[in-house]
Amino acid sequence: MRHFFIEPSHLAGRRAALFGAEARHIKNVLRLKPGDAVRLFDGTGVEYVGVIDAMPPGKVEVAVTGSEPAAGRARLPVSVAQGFLKEKKMDRLVRQLSELGAARWMPFISGRSVARPEGGRAQARQERWRKIAVEALKQCRRGDLMQIDAIVGFDRLIERAPACDLRIIFWEQAGEPLTAQRYAGNPAGPASVLIVLGPEGGFAEEEVRTAEAAGFISAGLGPRILRAETAAVAACAIVQHLFGDLGAGAKKS
Repeated sequence: MRHFFIEPSHLAGRRAALFGAEARHIKNVLRLKPGDAVRLFDGTGVEYVGVIDAMPPGKVEVAVTGSEPAAGRARLPVSVAQGFLKEKKMDRLVRQLSELGAARWMPFISGRSVARPEGGRAQARQERWRKIAVEALKQCRRGDLMQIDAIVGFDRLIERAPACDLRIIFWEQAGEPLTAQRYAGNPAGPASVLIVLGPEGGFAEEEVRTAEAAGFISAGLGPRILRAETAAVAACAIVQHLFGDLGAGAKKS
C-alpha cells in the first residue's frame, strides 16, 4: 500500500485531502484511482488508512477508515544543533539526521561560520529543510516529522537550549569521548539529549567554555579529525547507539 504525507490541517474527522506534489504524484505518476487504498502520515506519530474517494482538479480526497500509532518513531528525542556549513551540506544533514531519528534540527551561526544566510535567504533555507525532512520521513517510514528551528546565533542557542537530560558539545580538542558512563543521571539513561556541533572551522575555545558553564559536557569523536558533516552524523549515531534504539542502550518498549 502506498504511503503519503499529509498536513495535519488537511485532516478533518474521517476526511482527508492531499494537495500539491503529493496529489500530482498520486494522479500523474502512480495513476491511482478512486477506490485504491492508501496510507497517510501526518508527522505527529499517527498513521491513517483510507481509500481514495474523489480526484477533483488540484487535490485528492480520501475517506479515512482507521488510524494507528505510526512505526519508526525514535524512542529517544535527540536534538541536533549544527553550526552553519557551506554549500548544500546542511541539506544533506537534514536528510541523514532525519533518517537517524533526530527529533529537532537547530541551525546556528558561530564565530567561525563562513556561510551566513540572512533575511529572506534564511527563511527560504528553513522552508527547504522542512521539505527535505518530509521526504526523509516518507523514505525511512518514521512516524514523526523532525522539527526545524529558525537560524540563531551561538549565544542565543546556548541561552535557549532545551533542558535535555544530557547536553553535549562535540569539540575536536575535547580529551574524552562520549561514553554511557559520563551520563550521571537516571540509570535507565537520559530521556532526551541535545548535541551541538561546530562549522567547518570548529568552535573557538571560549564558545566551548560558555557551553560548559551552561551545563554542557564536551566530548570528542576519536583520534581523527572528521569533516563537519561527518561529525554530525557520527555524533547522532553514537548517541542513538548508547542511549537510543540503534544499539545495546536501546530501551525496551
